[in-house]
Amino acid sequence: MTTSFDKEVDSIEAKRKVRRMQIPRYAEYFVKRKGLPTFEASWEKEKSLWRCKDKIAKFEQEELARATRTSPT
Repeated sequence: MTTSFDKEVDSIEAKRKVRRMQIPRYAEYFVKRKGLPTFEASWEKEKSLWRCKDKIAKFEQEELARATRTSPT
């Protein structure tokens, strides 16, 4: 049996902050895995994605650039 964690990350599509009562806040990323269709992408906790810190950094950099381009001047 192969789980989604066994598949290589293709891309990170989005980020969200999760807040729940009496639980520390944490980040989740919407992850598309290689070899799986887009509709099988899933939200994964940041700490579960320790193998792909480079892809997270790239996503964060692109998000920052996107926000900078769209901010009013």
